[in-house]
Amino acid sequence: MAAKSVVILGGGTGGLVAASRLRRMLDKEHYVILVSRSPIYTFEPGLTRVMLGERKVNRISRDLRKLEKKGIKVVISEVVGLDPANKRVMFPDGGIEYDYLVISLGADYSAQEVPGLHRARTFYHPDGAEGMNEALGEFTSGRIAVAIPSLPYKCPAAPYEGALLLDHHFRKRRLRDDVEIHVYTPEASPLGAAGPEAGERVVGMLGNRDIGFTGGVQMKSVNHEKGLINFHDREPQPFDLLIATPVHSAPYPLENSGLLGEDGWIAVDRETFATAAPDVYAIGDCTSVEIANGQKLPKAGVFAHGEAEVVARNITAEIAGKDPIWAYGGQGSCFMEVGGGKGAYITGDFYEDPVNVDFRGPGRTWHWAKNGFERLWLWRWF
Repeated sequence: MAAKSVVILGGGTGGLVAASRLRRMLDKEHYVILVSRSPIYTFEPGLTRVMLGERKVNRISRDLRKLEKKGIKVVISEVVGLDPANKRVMFPDGGIEYDYLVISLGADYSAQEVPGLHRARTFYHPDGAEGMNEALGEFTSGRIAVAIPSLPYKCPAAPYEGALLLDHHFRKRRLRDDVEIHVYTPEASPLGAAGPEAGERVVGMLGNRDIGFTGGVQMKSVNHEKGLINFHDREPQPFDLLIATPVHSAPYPLENSGLLGEDGWIAVDRETFATAAPDVYAIGDCTSVEIANGQKLPKAGVFAHGEAEVVARNITAEIAGKDPIWAYGGQGSCFMEVGGGKGAYITGDFYEDPVNVDFRGPGRTWHWAKNGFERLWLWRWF
């Protein structure tokens, strides 16, 4: 059998799992190549703790180049374009050909769509989380707005987790009476893909902690000089500290690939994650999958992980001349920290009709479970 080359684009959770699984399952004569623009993998669920000063970024980060010792070739380069017709990936200084391609490029972050948003704080990337920690140390009173400027965004629970953790942070500092916290989102209710009951639970948790919630609002612009968020069809709202999720979009190398659907994300088969191009698969945040309630499958690492497992097994079967039989079932879960050493655990079957979600906690069990999961994840894959 001629040696095959499987190229994985993206060094996040999906790309890491896909490359590791393929290397374990494929015979040694086949090539597994992981391409990442950064040599560093960061366990992003830990960024809220970086925000609070409970973690250093290096504690939740690992060097992808360590995967070389497992037989995975790691290429640190920016992807600037795809040529599915010729089975080629382009870099600034050349390119690489493939037999099979797994796209796991995640989502690009932007603030240009909302004037003034670029000056907002965020904990959605390491630099932002570290900057937030500095800002919180100086903040003693005023109004904090936690804002979601657009949908979709990854880790749907994260803004609400952030608001709850901020509440606990200021209570510990005995400043909570001087700090107002309010969440703004285009969603009518939190965690839309998980169904109305999960959303009601989150709104109730916010209310119990005196955190305001306003859903169904779309940000128009931010005036930092006046400390105002301007919305479409709603009165401006004041802030002293604005914390926002970035605007998410499909990575720019995909723009002329012919793989994007009408919604601007890669269209895939929801069971195999095959794209319209032969031997090209896409997983994780860069994809779009509709589920039964009319929502989209959430963008979160747990889904990228499950999709990577399926794609890796099916590619391995194809290379071995067997029929691919694995199908992704839409299962996913996440932890949501609420502060005070407590957390919640949300798990569901998102391909069921209706979506079947179990919301457990909050309690101390799930806080410690998240701690253990962080350590286990980094140990297991590195």
